[in-house]
Amino acid sequence: MKSAQIAILLVAIVATLLSIVEAKATQVVRFGKKHSGKSTWFNGHDLKAVACYGDLENNSHVNAGDSWLIGAVHMNFYKGGEKSACFECAKITAGKRSVVVRIIDDCAGCAPNQIDLTASAFKKLAPLNQGVVKTTYEFVRCPTKGNIKWPKSPKPKAK
Repeated sequence: MKSAQIAILLVAIVATLLSIVEAKATQVVRFGKKHSGKSTWFNGHDLKAVACYGDLENNSHVNAGDSWLIGAVHMNFYKGGEKSACFECAKITAGKRSVVVRIIDDCAGCAPNQIDLTASAFKKLAPLNQGVVKTTYEFVRCPTKGNIKWPKSPKPKAK
C-alpha cells in the first residue's frame, strides 16, 4: 500500500513539474538583441508537416526541404507561442561563420536559446558530425533578395 501511494505522489510531482516547465514562456522575439545559445540540426522525417504552416496557415502538408535555410525553436518558450516566433528570421553566428534562417517549425525537445537547423543551414556554421555548436543569435528582418531557400509564402512579417 505504501509503495502505491509513493508512486502516485511521484507521478503527481512529475506532472506538476512538467506543467510548470511547459507553461514558462520566457523568450521574446526582439530585433537587435543578441542571445547566447546552441544550435543542432535535423533532417529526414523531422522536415515533414512543419508546425508554422499547419498551425497558423491551416496547411499541415508543407514539408521542408533539406536545402532550405530554416530553423525550429521550442515555441512554448516564446511569449505568444507560434504567433510570435513563426516566420521570423534569425541570424545565427558560430565564431566567424553565420547564416540567416527562417523559423518555421517547433522543436519540442529544444532548450531555451536553442535553434534546431536544417542540415544545410548547420553546415554553414560547422561540420554535421559536430552535432551541436555554441552560437549567438539575434532576430533580424527577413531578407527578400538573393538566394533564399525557404518557402516564399506567407510573406515575411512587416515590423
